[in-house]
Amino acid sequence: MFHPHEETMTHADDDPRKVGTSQTEITFLVEKNADGILVVDEYGVVLFANPAAEQIFGRGVDDLIGTAVGIPAIDGETAEIVVLRPGGEKIEAEIRVVETSWENKPAWLASIRDISERRLVEERLRHAAKMEAIGRLTAGVAHDFNNLLTIIIGNLERMQRHEDAMDAPLRAAADNAMAGARRAAALTQRLLAFARRQPLEPKPVDANNLVANMSELLSRTLGESIEVKAVPSKSLHLTYADPTELEAALLNLAVNARDAMPNGGRLVIETANVELDEAYAAAHEDARSGSHVMISVADTGTGMSEDVRSQAIEPFFTTKHEGQGTGLGLSHVYGFVRQSGGHVSIYSEVGVGTTIKLFLPRYAGEKEQPVQARPSTSVPRGDLAETILVVEDDESVRAYTTTSLRELGYDVVEAGDAKTALDIVARRPDIDLLFTDLGLPGEMDGRSLAERIRETQPTLKVLLTTAYAGSALVHEGRLDAGVDLLPKPFTFAALGQKVREILDRTQVPVSVLVVEDEVLIRMLMADSLAEAGFHVVEAGTAEDALKALGAAGEELRAIVLDVGLPDARGDELIGRIREFRQDMPIILATGY
Repeated sequence: MFHPHEETMTHADDDPRKVGTSQTEITFLVEKNADGILVVDEYGVVLFANPAAEQIFGRGVDDLIGTAVGIPAIDGETAEIVVLRPGGEKIEAEIRVVETSWENKPAWLASIRDISERRLVEERLRHAAKMEAIGRLTAGVAHDFNNLLTIIIGNLERMQRHEDAMDAPLRAAADNAMAGARRAAALTQRLLAFARRQPLEPKPVDANNLVANMSELLSRTLGESIEVKAVPSKSLHLTYADPTELEAALLNLAVNARDAMPNGGRLVIETANVELDEAYAAAHEDARSGSHVMISVADTGTGMSEDVRSQAIEPFFTTKHEGQGTGLGLSHVYGFVRQSGGHVSIYSEVGVGTTIKLFLPRYAGEKEQPVQARPSTSVPRGDLAETILVVEDDESVRAYTTTSLRELGYDVVEAGDAKTALDIVARRPDIDLLFTDLGLPGEMDGRSLAERIRETQPTLKVLLTTAYAGSALVHEGRLDAGVDLLPKPFTFAALGQKVREILDRTQVPVSVLVVEDEVLIRMLMADSLAEAGFHVVEAGTAEDALKALGAAGEELRAIVLDVGLPDARGDELIGRIREFRQDMPIILATGY
């Protein structure tokens, strides 16, 4: 029985094995307990409350004692209740009630634990699992659609290139079909973005410049009734992201804002340097602590209710009328930012507006990426002296690809699987370019096929294509260094330009092995070397470095080696390297 006001003592003289414990000590333990402790009488009126109970109920002990708080009298069983605090705040709690006595009268003792934070964590985990499952599903759907769209768009383009032979209604039908196919291609790209499985090509980006360059476009897109204002931050850090995808994300947010302001309003795009601390990262499962560049897009629109806001990033969720939206705008933004190592926060208030903040990681380097010239709109051609091996298991896609390349003037040979391709290469040493699908039937995919052929023909040029790169080509949210990729669906022009670009490279890049266990540092080193024209091979451990050294052969010309590796010291690894290559140039990198 619980009697906190009655002083009792078990004397050691009665039994030398027993230690005396006073009721004062019991009361002290109750008051220091992290769980709330209440004692109520048979009518539910509070007789005693410890400090933890005050925090749970949001009321002082004097306010609690003498009032009924609705404790369920379920002896010995654990139940869940909702505690309503003053002001309307609700707290989820777990409660266990047992019989006791208070001043020799029957009473109930309730132990109450605040489980709101646990429920929040569980909900986040459920949401993360749901989003991951949806991501896997959408990636699979996008893969199949991209293969089909390659055939559809390719053949429609071919019709349009011979439009002189068609009458006006047929030309109009082909144009309408192409418009629909391009919309479908954009839809699948958004699906892959949400699933965080699109191959990104991140670069150092000045967000101030990017927003300034987009302001005029946004003003024209949103209309005269919406004022667009950019608020750039002084001394803004560079961020590291795919600039094309970042522009698409901001355009998506701006279009969503326009739809939320049917009678006009104001759109403010603001940038700032932000430091996310450990506490913020712990409270948001998709956030990382550290330096970030924040881009905020705020509107004065209708706003979202809490229920709508909680579902806003889910694919295909939309509040628009049927036929007016796909529900993929915000999910595209979310997927792109998460794949870039960033975080998205949404604040919205009904009747006030919505603010969406993109937190992108700060770029660790200092040099800004130079502006690249826009690609030519003309389609470069080849000649029959240049031979391309096309490896594609989908017969329709292979037929479109080989027909297009022959139309561009190339000599083309084809294979439906890796084994056939290897047989062709053994007979045809004159092949200039391997154009292969990543996903091939059998045990060898397109990338493995290229590596196998390069063992005997190290100068062979390779172009990969895929409807879904997945984890085979994309690591740490970016396309692997040294990989040339033409994503499906590709157009006739894109195919011609990419093939010509690769064939015109006159110098085989020198390979450099970067051995560094810190992922971000390794990414920075690899990107810097790739920008300088090197082919980069990456390793995170001494064991991986030795494997890479053995596989690379004579193509490897230098090694950049971290001293502190998880499985061996870098300077000790040099002796092992010298067993393979005595004259290998080695650069030691260390923070010591």
